Amino acid sequence: MIQRQLSDAIVKGDAETAETKARILAQYAEDPTDALDILYDAYSTVEGLHALGEYNDERFAASANAAQVSLNALKSSLIPKQSRFTARICVGPASGGNDFTSAIMAAMFLAAGHQATDLSRSTTPKELLRNAEQNSAEFLVVSFAPEMIGLIQEFAREYEAGGFRNKFHAIAFIRGSPPTETGQSPFVFVARDPLELLSRTTEILIRNRMSVRKESSGNAG
Repeated sequence: MIQRQLSDAIVKGDAETAETKARILAQYAEDPTDALDILYDAYSTVEGLHALGEYNDERFAASANAAQVSLNALKSSLIPKQSRFTARICVGPASGGNDFTSAIMAAMFLAAGHQATDLSRSTTPKELLRNAEQNSAEFLVVSFAPEMIGLIQEFAREYEAGGFRNKFHAIAFIRGSPPTETGQSPFVFVARDPLELLSRTTEILIRNRMSVRKESSGNAG
């Protein structure tokens, strides 16, 4: 019931109700990522309605504000999971800045116990990469809205030319229709929903950690 009320409040642009319901969810949700997943789904609905012209800019802004206050409430109250496998993860948009989806994804990684940094204000692929480097990222999650799909190759060029492949792994989070042709992908994987993003990142992290341990054991022997 509360989950549905939060979703409805965001879609309607009712910030006061959305914040109230988010605080209740933050207090009682068994899994922190469940509450954030509801927020993501609601915002994705609003984003889609805006793209289709069903919501004008004013109505979209009201819903985005409701989503933002909800996220603030959830982040201030959620207790991150305890995990042996954590990483320094940065999340940001391919371009455009102030990408709210990136902020939600960063919060999801925080709730999962990672050291996550929201780089949603980055405005170009090069700036995003440099900001990730400055934050000593192990993983960089690049958020692609439907209108940003064409930036995949620009990101790939900057990633290779700047030597960033040797510094951190890049992961693509793509909303909307998949690109028709992207050439050689710079990404270790491409995710299309939050749960896939979280689970596959954890799989790679565990695999990398185990590999390092085996190498250390071998060298010690």
